[in-house]
Amino acid sequence: MQTLFMKIIWSFLTVAGFVGAIIGALLPVIPGIPFLILAIYSLKKLSPSFHRWLSNTRLAKWLQERQPKLAKWLVG
Repeated sequence: MQTLFMKIIWSFLTVAGFVGAIIGALLPVIPGIPFLILAIYSLKKLSPSFHRWLSNTRLAKWLQERQPKLAKWLVG
């Protein structure tokens, strides 16, 4: 079981990653993909049930079929 402190850290990293990804999408100087990866990874640590749901979406299954190395690293 995670402590409250760790949940706060993972929540902060999730929000920071999503904000960074949005800023990276709007500004071409800042890459958004590393921030999106940070947000997905920290959300995986924060909520394992959300990660299971995300892993079973159509997009995740398509990535696993088309891009096995990338999908294994990103999804699981």
